[in-house]
Amino acid sequence: MKRLLYIAIACSLASCARFHERRVLLTGGDEVVAEVGQYKMYKSELKAVTDLATDHDDSVKMADAYIRQWATDILFYEKAHARIDKDIEQMAEEYKRSLYLHRYEEELVERRMRKKVTESEIQAYYDTNKDLYILHEDILKGVLIIVPNTAPETDKLRQWMQHPEDHPEQIEKYAYKYASGYQLFTDEWVSGNQVMIRMPFEGANLSQKMQNSNNIELQDSTATYLLHISDKHQVGETMPLDYAEPQIRAAILQKRQVDMIRTYREALYEKARKGKLKIYKADEK
Repeated sequence: MKRLLYIAIACSLASCARFHERRVLLTGGDEVVAEVGQYKMYKSELKAVTDLATDHDDSVKMADAYIRQWATDILFYEKAHARIDKDIEQMAEEYKRSLYLHRYEEELVERRMRKKVTESEIQAYYDTNKDLYILHEDILKGVLIIVPNTAPETDKLRQWMQHPEDHPEQIEKYAYKYASGYQLFTDEWVSGNQVMIRMPFEGANLSQKMQNSNNIELQDSTATYLLHISDKHQVGETMPLDYAEPQIRAAILQKRQVDMIRTYREALYEKARKGKLKIYKADEK
């Protein structure tokens, strides 16, 4: 049975009278304050904990609790290590190997794999795999402006919103003066849900309205909502290329990484066959 030497120094800078025994060992200039078999705790480690204490009594309590937890963890581990089946050693070794492999693959990818994805590669992948990029929600581009029902010259605003690309300055100036909400998203795709939460549809479905018109107007007791849709794609349609591009770029890089690692592993194998790899048939002795 292993002999346990359990000696604790709560705070070397203050009184240590509460401890019955003190043993000071020096290792690299750092005092050992507790020891369990081959494991040692140093003063610098304990000090990092007790420095958070508010007073001396608190420091002593924190030191005692920390050393108790530290020693208990070690003792519990030793018991577990002695009793648990050796399969855990194999599991640990396999996990260690997988970590090495993963880290080495990351290093190979970082050093050797081409990171740039060209527009032609994206287009070619998109053309070949369109069936993988189907919309599960409506997306649209356009302009949304929300104005109080008391706002002036709303007839002019409605006219401008029919073709906002022809009246960007007028709409922007009007929005600055009177709008309670304004969103210009002609250069980016926005989900239908993002638009719906800003408009009082009251059960009406944006997807249905999108099928009928590119200009939608709604009104509630306080405000008028004008939405112009400059481009749209609905659920079940193929994603437009610019919307699918981030996913395609990631897919290309993932495939490139898999191919590179596979090629590298095959090359290692073929090289080993000419050298240190030896394969014996089952009936050979």
